[in-house]
Amino acid sequence: MFIAGCFGLPWLWICNVLYFRRNVYKPLVFVDYWPGHSVPPSSSSYQDHQSSSSVDEQLNLLELKKWVKRSTSGAVIVMGAFIAWIITFQMNKEFFGPGWFVVDETEASQSGW
Repeated sequence: MFIAGCFGLPWLWICNVLYFRRNVYKPLVFVDYWPGHSVPPSSSSYQDHQSSSSVDEQLNLLELKKWVKRSTSGAVIVMGAFIAWIITFQMNKEFFGPGWFVVDETEASQSGW
């Protein structure tokens, strides 16, 4: 379960960033609107009533921004490390032993690939 959590947590961070991105970051072109069209209004109730919002709502928005930015940085770091590992493995796969592969070279012809 621990291993599944380690692999699943970066994907949860990415979902967190995508879900709350309009509350924390600016709307993205091609994701939230098309170029040449007007920027859609914010879906955040925090930003709509910012002048009349209470201190609790402002603190909640600051807390949300803090955790979304942490999720963004964590997801970028983990995805960068994952891509670096893929590139390293693909460039140097002849130096890795047969234990690193799911199918060894003798079984590859039987699989049809």
